[in-house]
Amino acid sequence: MAVEEHRRIALHRAAAESWGEEVADALMDSIAPSGHELATRQDIDGILTAMDAMDERWDERLTEMDQRWNERFGSMDHRLHEMDQRWNERFGSMDHRLHEMDQRWDERFGSMDHRLHEMDQRWQAEGRALRAELIGAIDRRVGDAITTQTRILMVSLFVALVAIAGLAFGLN
Repeated sequence: MAVEEHRRIALHRAAAESWGEEVADALMDSIAPSGHELATRQDIDGILTAMDAMDERWDERLTEMDQRWNERFGSMDHRLHEMDQRWNERFGSMDHRLHEMDQRWDERFGSMDHRLHEMDQRWQAEGRALRAELIGAIDRRVGDAITTQTRILMVSLFVALVAIAGLAFGLN
């Protein structure tokens, strides 16, 4: 007999008042709602049997597929290994020759790096000296120009003062 929802709620209230909320919740969890059928042990066993059969079929299929992949890629691995050996036979000595060339290159041009570094340092030092010399020359030129202008200004002021004094005494 199916239990109606309003009867489930009333049963929950009564159980909660008598035994507590936790016991009432456990009781409600064990009673199926209206319109639902409970699964029997036989139903569960049937589902488990079907799932085991399905697992076995999948295992068989995956094993077969794995064997086919191994067959296909096993021969490919063998061919790649043979190609690698042929490559090493043809070009293995080239690695050695390239290494020797690299060493000779380093011997010939390694000192050039050192010389270029020294040249760069000398150029920077010469550039700093030239800059200092240029700044000194500019300072001297500006100082000379200021001194010349100051002398001219002083002479002009003196001449103006003498002219004004001469006019002042000449008018009396």
